[in-house]
Amino acid sequence: MTTPSRYSAEPVELALDSWLLEGTPAPGCPTCATLATKRDQAAEAGAWKAACNAARGIRNHHDGHRETP
Repeated sequence: MTTPSRYSAEPVELALDSWLLEGTPAPGCPTCATLATKRDQAAEAGAWKAACNAARGIRNHHDGHRETP
């Protein structure tokens, strides 16, 4: 008797949405520059979660966390 397979086919790999890695560092901002370096290195290594987190940090660094009056 053979062991039944659990899956009928190979898993499907979905493409990563490109906007998840977007984020333009603010000129002259050392925090943005560090996050951009982390994003690029993580993307090259295939560490997509780290790359997306760094890109989100860039997007939110100046615009995402505004103080409320």
